[in-house]
Amino acid sequence: MSQPDFTLVQVPEPSQVRSRQALERLLMAGEELLATNQFEEASVAEIATRAESSVGTFYRLLGDKDTLSQLLLQRFMQRLADATASLRGAGADCRDLAEAVRLLTDTYIDVYTGRRGVLRAVILRASRSAAFRDRVHQLNTHISSMACDCLAPFMDQVLHDNPRQAVASGVQMVLGALNQHTVTGTLGELPAESLRREIARLLLGYLRGPR
Repeated sequence: MSQPDFTLVQVPEPSQVRSRQALERLLMAGEELLATNQFEEASVAEIATRAESSVGTFYRLLGDKDTLSQLLLQRFMQRLADATASLRGAGADCRDLAEAVRLLTDTYIDVYTGRRGVLRAVILRASRSAAFRDRVHQLNTHISSMACDCLAPFMDQVLHDNPRQAVASGVQMVLGALNQHTVTGTLGELPAESLRREIARLLLGYLRGPR
């Protein structure tokens, strides 16, 4: 299965090590500002200072703040796709559906953890751009398809007339729950320390529910 193109913006890869390090620091600074809701108000000079870089380096590597914002969204989407792809075949090492589901949901939680600001930015851009919404939809469809591959050895334990459809739909529900938890910091009254266990239960309960 080919992977959709999640490219939002093209930035030339710096040839020098120092420039690559500077670009990474700028991306980290951008993530930190998104996490604290300060990205929109921050000037290029403030971002450069936070990244221990210069305004000239910022413009040389990125051009403008919107390019930085799109790179951060692009990197989040790619991380989620790559993390799911890394699970292909991993399900075969699990003992049963419950263990495979926990591996899957833990992987998603690991990607989402600490990225509240980036996810808020994803949701905001999606609300403003139909083209970006299409990209997010492609990502979610791609992830749910790869999740089906991961759980393939245990499809006989899925109590649904269409097991693959159930896995794909269940994964979309999990991603929706993680979106809410990540953006708002809560999922109902669920304690943070219970998130991993209960998200796995959410998906497993759906897959093992009545026909």
